[in-house]
Amino acid sequence: MSSAKMKVEEPEEEPVYCYCQQISYGEMVACDGENCPREWFHLLCVGLSQAPRGKSTSNPILA
Repeated sequence: MSSAKMKVEEPEEEPVYCYCQQISYGEMVACDGENCPREWFHLLCVGLSQAPRGKSTSNPILA
């Protein structure tokens, strides 16, 4: 019997996003604002049913 310890690899934690602090899932929208507390948001968490079209310079939903 070997007394060597087996190294068990633990899964790396996935980064969390959005106000809900959950992992990335479904469709998400990015915030490019300099003062934005987070970069990515789940659509449902910011009250959207689909991603906005085009680039917006100011989005009060994510501010």
